[in-house]
Amino acid sequence: MKQAESQYEKHYNIFQNIGYYFKYYRQSAPIFLWLCLVEILFGAVSPLFGIYLPKLAVDLVTKGVTWQRMWLTLGTFGGLFLCVHVAAKASETGKYHLYNTRRNELVAKIFLKTLRVPYRHVEEGETKELYWKAIRIVNQGDWSALYRMTYGTISMIQNALSFFLYSTVLSFLNPFVAALLMLLALAQYAINIRKIKYMERFRDQDAELGKKKSYLFYSAMGNQKAAKDVRIFGMQRWLNKEKDILLDQTRKLAQKKNRAEYLYWQLGSLLNLGRDIFAYGYLLQKVFTGAVNPGEFVLYFGAITGFSGFVGSIMESLAKLRSGSLETNYYRAYMELPEEDRKQGQRHISEMPRPVSIEFRDVSFSYDKSAEKKIFDHFNLKIHAGEKLALVGANGAGKTTLVKLLTGMYEPDEGSILIGGVDRNEFPREELYHLFSAVFQEPFLLPVTVGENLTFEARCDSDRAWKALEEADLAERFREKGVTLDTFFYVDMDESGIELSGGETQRFLLARALYKDGPVLVLDEPTAALDPIAESEIYDKYAKYAADKTAIFISHRLASTRFSDRIVLLGEGGILEEGSHQELMEKNGVYAKMFQVQSRYYARNKLEKEAF
Repeated sequence: MKQAESQYEKHYNIFQNIGYYFKYYRQSAPIFLWLCLVEILFGAVSPLFGIYLPKLAVDLVTKGVTWQRMWLTLGTFGGLFLCVHVAAKASETGKYHLYNTRRNELVAKIFLKTLRVPYRHVEEGETKELYWKAIRIVNQGDWSALYRMTYGTISMIQNALSFFLYSTVLSFLNPFVAALLMLLALAQYAINIRKIKYMERFRDQDAELGKKKSYLFYSAMGNQKAAKDVRIFGMQRWLNKEKDILLDQTRKLAQKKNRAEYLYWQLGSLLNLGRDIFAYGYLLQKVFTGAVNPGEFVLYFGAITGFSGFVGSIMESLAKLRSGSLETNYYRAYMELPEEDRKQGQRHISEMPRPVSIEFRDVSFSYDKSAEKKIFDHFNLKIHAGEKLALVGANGAGKTTLVKLLTGMYEPDEGSILIGGVDRNEFPREELYHLFSAVFQEPFLLPVTVGENLTFEARCDSDRAWKALEEADLAERFREKGVTLDTFFYVDMDESGIELSGGETQRFLLARALYKDGPVLVLDEPTAALDPIAESEIYDKYAKYAADKTAIFISHRLASTRFSDRIVLLGEGGILEEGSHQELMEKNGVYAKMFQVQSRYYARNKLEKEAF
């Protein structure tokens, strides 16, 4: 393997990638390889029957055999031919189902790999790009890289074997003619290789235009939810202009590719024509001199005709393998990304007394380690067991970054994070995740049942689930609407599926956190999309059910501060102010000014004043 340019670059060749898939199929579905072998052998022999059957028929006629013998011979040979052909097709059909199963399995492998890669890397732009490139190898149906590599390999071997068998037939006519036809086939091979390499120059342009078309036609023009914005802001003319520009670029690129393809096609056609004229002329000359009988003429004529077809099929398979191999390199690069150590510690969360304390000790962190400016620089914070802590600050102050450090999504560049006085790296990562019941800003609801969304388990504790929904003030609403734990979210999966409002969604996320019942409750701006009154109501609920937990409330708005034991105001580089709401208001610093500005939006009426 060549030296890679970066950790995201892999340069495995075609044969290495074929071997990679062979090993994968051998481990996951050995029967798939046996079906491939049957298809290759019978598929390669089947065309040979196809050229020998007409020869046999002509020989029987010219020899004047009886009708009974003719039909018996042709019937036997034809039956054998049919059996070979059916066996080849049956194996091809059977393996297609197995292929689709393996394709879905690879999607799952990519997703599971994402869960093992350090979360910090998953969020990086280059890793995200690599992820989507890896997904492309399986999500394009019968044009996916997996399909091209699998079926391209089968087709290449099968056609090469047929090519060899036909060459053997032609060698009985004249070894010199067979050798000449072989040389002409190699010349055609060289032309096609040149064509493939030339067409690969357009690969990046194709990918870029494909990305633009996907965004314009599906994300913008194909998104019904965007119709309001398009109408209100009069975007029709602009979108049409962008569409025309993109289609014009696509047309020009297609014309350039078509001209090149036509040139190479002409060269290949001239070569084929010259080869066929020579071969057929030689064959006719042999017939007129009596060196070849009518049956042999039919046989050799069929062999010469099929000869060029196999060469073309080999070229087509090679093109599929080359393009599929390039995309497979992206998949292998993603699957070979370094993984986090999920079994790094020997301690157990169950050893910790509840509720637990959390401490950031001399923690430094930066997204770019080479940057002089850090998000946190020797940051220290102690969250006491059972404390309700509000983290507030303007956008970009580092609140979400702190949550990701807290929950183990990120590792600090320096310093340590302690759970109950113990370095969290002494706990296996899976156990660390069990410590937190978290609700994030972006709601995560799958098009599955209410019970599955609530528990992320195939089977849930019904009583416990309804209790969580009751505590989140959703149970009564669900019962009124006839919603059960088996009701699907969204109508995509079921016509009777449910859609929740923003407030209902947040209450459902609260129910999910209550069902998990982790000793640490983390709320990372879950109510950012709600109005201040609804936000206040949701936080009241969270505060009520966090009585026996350590809780961290993160918000750039201040609705979470009034019931918190302590408020930490984050700013550039770390903590700007900390204390209770009353202490910070008396201090009349940054927090007090932020609160005064925000309270104007809350104090519209008595109800809004009560939120504070």
